[in-house]
Amino acid sequence: MVAYASGTQGWGDQCAASKEMVAGDFDEQFAVNNLLSKGWAVIVTDYPGLGTPGNETYNVGIPEGYAVLGSLRAATLLPGSGLSTAAPLAIEGYSQGGGAADWAAQLQPRYAPGMNLAGVAAGGTPANLQAVAANINGTASFAFLAGTAIGFDAAYPSLHLKRELTAAGRAAMAQLDTMCQAQGLLTYAGKTIQAYTVGAINPIGQHKWHVALDANNLGGIKPQVPLLEYHGRQDEVIPYSVEVALHSRYCAMGVTTQLNGYAGDHVLTQVVAQTDVVNWISNRFAGLPAPSNC
Repeated sequence: MVAYASGTQGWGDQCAASKEMVAGDFDEQFAVNNLLSKGWAVIVTDYPGLGTPGNETYNVGIPEGYAVLGSLRAATLLPGSGLSTAAPLAIEGYSQGGGAADWAAQLQPRYAPGMNLAGVAAGGTPANLQAVAANINGTASFAFLAGTAIGFDAAYPSLHLKRELTAAGRAAMAQLDTMCQAQGLLTYAGKTIQAYTVGAINPIGQHKWHVALDANNLGGIKPQVPLLEYHGRQDEVIPYSVEVALHSRYCAMGVTTQLNGYAGDHVLTQVVAQTDVVNWISNRFAGLPAPSNC
C-alpha cells in the first residue's frame, strides 16, 4: 500500500482531496492512478483542518507527517479492507506533499516503529520554508506564502498573525482561506506580505516566526528508510538548491537517498518524474537494494 501525500489543493474546505476526488477535479489523480495501476492499495489523507473544522495547518510539516502516517495505520486496520498489517508500505508526495512525505519518514521511527515502511519518494520539497518564502514573495506564487502564514497561525496560535496584519490584510487572508489553489494564485499573483502588514514589515523575519518555521524545516531527524528525492532544476516555486541542501543533510546522516534532478519547472517535474517514482517504489516492494548518490 502507498500513502499519497497530495500537493497544494487550496485552503477552503471544499479543496480537500477527498472532496475533489468525489467531484472529479483532483489535479493529482493521475499520480494516484499510476499507483493503482500497479495493483497497490492507495490511501490519500486530507491534512489537518482541510475539510474539517479549523484552518488547515498548511505547510506545517510535523502535523502533516503525522497525518500521512496515521492514514497508513488507519487503512491497514479498516475492517473489511482486506489489507494486511504486515504488507510493505510506501509513501509518495510532491510539493506540499513532498514535505509531508519526508516529515512522515522522519517521524516514523518514533511514532510508528513497527510500521513496515519500505521507502519514501518525495519531490519538489519545501524543505526550508524561509528560503521558499523569500523566493515567492511578490511573485505569481504568492498565495502559497500567504497560505503558509495562515497554516502556521493555525498550528501556532502564539504567533498572533492577525495582530501583524492591517484591516486589508486580515480581509485578504480571510478571503484566501475560502479559495482553492487556482483561484488563490490568480487573485494574489504578484502581491507581497509587506503589502498586508502593519508597518509594511515581513513578520517572517521575527524571532517567533523563525522558531516555528525552523521546527518544521526538514533535515534535522534521520529517516530509517530509503528515500527518493526529485526536483526540477528550473523550479520557480521551490528552488532546486533547497532540495540539494536537504539531500546533503540526509547524506551526512547516513541516509540511503537518491536525488534526481529534472529539466523542468515545478509543475512539469511532477509529471515527468512519475515513471521513475513508480519504478523506485516497485523496487522497494520487491526488496531490491535502494540506490544512493550521496
